[in-house]
Amino acid sequence: MFPQALTGIQLNFHGGWRLRAIGRYTIALSMGAVTGQICGGLLIAADIAGAGWRTIFLVNVPLCAVVAAAAVRILPPDNERDGRRIDLAGVATLSATVLLVVLPLTLGRAEGWPVWTWLCLAASPPAAALFVIAQRRTAIRGRDPLVNLAVLFRPPIALGLLTLLTAISTYYALLFTLAQYLQHGLGRGSLASGLVLVPWVAAFGLAGQVTRRLPARLGPAVPSAGCLVLAAAYLAIGGSLLAGIRADALLVPLLAVGGFGMGTQFSTLIGRLTGSVPARYAPDISGTSTTVLQIGGALGVAAFGAVYLSLAAPAGAAQTTHAFAVTALALGGTSLVAAITAWLTTHSAVAPDSEVEVQVATPPAPDRRPVPAHPRRSA
Repeated sequence: MFPQALTGIQLNFHGGWRLRAIGRYTIALSMGAVTGQICGGLLIAADIAGAGWRTIFLVNVPLCAVVAAAAVRILPPDNERDGRRIDLAGVATLSATVLLVVLPLTLGRAEGWPVWTWLCLAASPPAAALFVIAQRRTAIRGRDPLVNLAVLFRPPIALGLLTLLTAISTYYALLFTLAQYLQHGLGRGSLASGLVLVPWVAAFGLAGQVTRRLPARLGPAVPSAGCLVLAAAYLAIGGSLLAGIRADALLVPLLAVGGFGMGTQFSTLIGRLTGSVPARYAPDISGTSTTVLQIGGALGVAAFGAVYLSLAAPAGAAQTTHAFAVTALALGGTSLVAAITAWLTTHSAVAPDSEVEVQVATPPAPDRRPVPAHPRRSA
């Protein structure tokens, strides 16, 4: 539903209304995350019928059933049927590429990084190259590729996606390492661990409402400013822990600051990405953004999780505190990189829609006969 929501916003809202819709979108994400943190902790602590952590998955079944029924009744139907067919070659090569990256990063640490994990990672660049080749061949044949590479390779889009990947990797890494630190290092329960992150996700939702009210002239600086706020929060957490300050009275506000910074860069950058191309390419931006976020999360947990776990052994309050402090400093440095790419993103020239149309137009077939205009693209 993540890419569908973004696509729906881009197709149905424009100008200030789009900013308002994205702001409410971030609120929905934030409310869901707050509810999930609290309910997840409660369910695990309750250990219903001895199911333990499994109840956090079982509870989603009735929730999804209710949401599905509401979607059928409330969401507007998509009445456009443009005759496009799914690019099966693109689906196969992209799925293989993502699988070769995400699977070893997700299971590698727990499995002790066996040979197959490294073979998968080594095979991912060739798989990505095959995906690019498949997409270009599909376009040359006059068909619709799964992803319009000409759109994604434009500097504002590519840099924006890189910023999202870099910033979101720190958030997923924080989720993993903070839970490890609080539960295994300090001996706290799952409910307490879940409640600590509530200020983060609440501030994330608030950020979208604040940024949409800022003057337009500040727009190009807001994503990088959000990354700087995020970096400052991480660095302050790491510095305070190294200085021997472990009080929740400091950690919780700093997490709120970090969530606000993350929400600031996310809501403004998503708005810029969706507004940088014509509406007909909304699915390309939405789908790619979702894939980038998932890969960024896997990379963050694998990389920063490995740093924390290697420093936290043997377990103990002092050792795990030092490990989490160093990890937080590393997250801060990564967020500074995201601030740089965010600045480059918003200060890159954005081509007008007419130029984008020329760049992403379907090339002629090999026999040089003109390809009939796509019904939806000629509208």
